[in-house]
Amino acid sequence: MLKEEELLQPQRPKKSKHPRQLANTREITAPNQLREMDVKYGFIAGEHRFFFLLSLIDVYDREVVDYHNGLTCEGKHAAQILQRALWKRQQ
Repeated sequence: MLKEEELLQPQRPKKSKHPRQLANTREITAPNQLREMDVKYGFIAGEHRFFFLLSLIDVYDREVVDYHNGLTCEGKHAAQILQRALWKRQQ
């Protein structure tokens, strides 16, 4: 029987090719001042294909303002969630 420590390898150090420089000189003091878009994907083993989760996050309170999930993730989906988010937050 394997111990838990033997199952996982130690995490390798994270190398950042593009260091985060998001709003380094900006002070975020309220919602709707700065948003981030994040794409995550996973693999559906039974169907042998990928799925995507595209989310728009308010940096101030880390709230997911809107999202798209599906089998594709294209620029039109980013535009749609940005448009819906602006409509929801009335900006």
